[in-house]
Amino acid sequence: MNLVGKIFIVLIFVMSLVFMALSMAVYATHKNWREAVVGPKGFKEQLANANKQLGEERNEYDRLKRNYETEKAAATQAVTKLENELQVIKAEQAKRQQEYAALEKAEREAVATMKTTQDNMNRSEQERDAVEAQVLHAQQDRDAHFKEVHRLTDALNQADNQREQLRKRMVTLAADLAKARDALRWFDINPNANFKDKAPPRVDGIVLTPSGQGLVEISIGSDQGLRVGHQLEVYRAGAAGSAYVGRIEVVKTTPDHSVCKVEPKFQNSAMMRGDRVVSKIE
Repeated sequence: MNLVGKIFIVLIFVMSLVFMALSMAVYATHKNWREAVVGPKGFKEQLANANKQLGEERNEYDRLKRNYETEKAAATQAVTKLENELQVIKAEQAKRQQEYAALEKAEREAVATMKTTQDNMNRSEQERDAVEAQVLHAQQDRDAHFKEVHRLTDALNQADNQREQLRKRMVTLAADLAKARDALRWFDINPNANFKDKAPPRVDGIVLTPSGQGLVEISIGSDQGLRVGHQLEVYRAGAAGSAYVGRIEVVKTTPDHSVCKVEPKFQNSAMMRGDRVVSKIE
C-alpha cells in the first residue's frame, strides 16, 4: 500500500466519524410530532383547555357586561330621581326666600312701630319716675321707722329665746353633773378629789396574758375608770388561800382591756393567766 492509499483510509475514517456525529445529532433532535399533538398534555389537549378557558372568560365577560348594564340603568334612574328632587328643593328654596323677604318686611314695620311705642313709653316712664321718686321718699321714711321697730322687736325676741335656751341648758348641765357625781361615787371616786393623783377606782379583773418582757394584759379598761398611771394589786386565789403576786401600773387603756407594766420591787412571783387584779387588797 502506497502513501495515497493510506491517506484515503484516514480520510474515510475521519468522514465516518463526522457522519456518525451528524446521525447522532439528528437522532437527538428528532421529536415524535404525533405524540406531541395527540398525546397526554399535547397540543390538542392544550388547545381544548384554552378553548374551554376562553369560553368561561367569555361567559364571565357577558355576565359582567349584563351587571354593568343593570347598574348603569339603576344609576341613571337614581340620577333622574335626584334631579327631580333637586328641582323640588329649588322650588322650596324659592318659596322660603319669598317668605323670608315677607318676614323681613314685617320685621322692619314691627321695629318702626316698636320704636314709636318705646318713645311713648320713655316719656311715660319719665313722668312715672318723677311721681315714684316722691312716693319712694315717703316710703323710705316709713320703712326706716318700720325697720327700727322690727329690729327692736327681733332683739327683744332673741333676748327672750336666749334666756330660755340658757335656762334649759342650765337644767341639762345640772342633770349631767348629778349623773357624773353618781357615776364617780359608783366607782368609789370622790367627786371633789384632785384627779391628777394616781388613785384608781374600785375595780376587779383578771390577768389575760402571763407577764412577758415586764408587761401583762388585764380584763378591765377605761370603761371601768382606769387611766394611764393607775397602780393595781395582783393576787392569786387558791385552795389554801390567797397569795400576793405583785403590783402593776397601767401604761395603755382600751374600753375593756389595759396593758400594764410589772413593778419589779413589788413582784413576789411571775404573774399568770387568771390572777386577780384589784385596786386595793383589803
